Amino acid sequence: MASHSLQLSEARRRLSALVERVAQGGAPVTIGRYGRERAVLLGAEHYARLTRTALRQGRPRRSIEGTMTLTCTPEELIAESRRLGDLWLAGFDQSSKRLTRQRPQRKRPRRT
Repeated sequence: MASHSLQLSEARRRLSALVERVAQGGAPVTIGRYGRERAVLLGAEHYARLTRTALRQGRPRRSIEGTMTLTCTPEELIAESRRLGDLWLAGFDQSSKRLTRQRPQRKRPRRT
């Protein structure tokens, strides 16, 4: 199936008709912006077919589950998290004080 290419502004104007067309089995619509392809509009059946194909080919779903091992107790983890939070807040306070010192005071014009 050859896809049809449109600029984003044109796709916005014709969105309802484009959705109907791809939903009825029409060719996917490539949507571009600033001369670059940014998205593809395709029917739900076509998307489901692509998803099933990807799953059949054994592409693993990306997940971080099982990739980390906790080597401390939950209490130690909580304490470290609090320590890092305190360090972050202290650094934030210091940078905020530094910014207020560096900012020149604006003089208000005198009213006459």
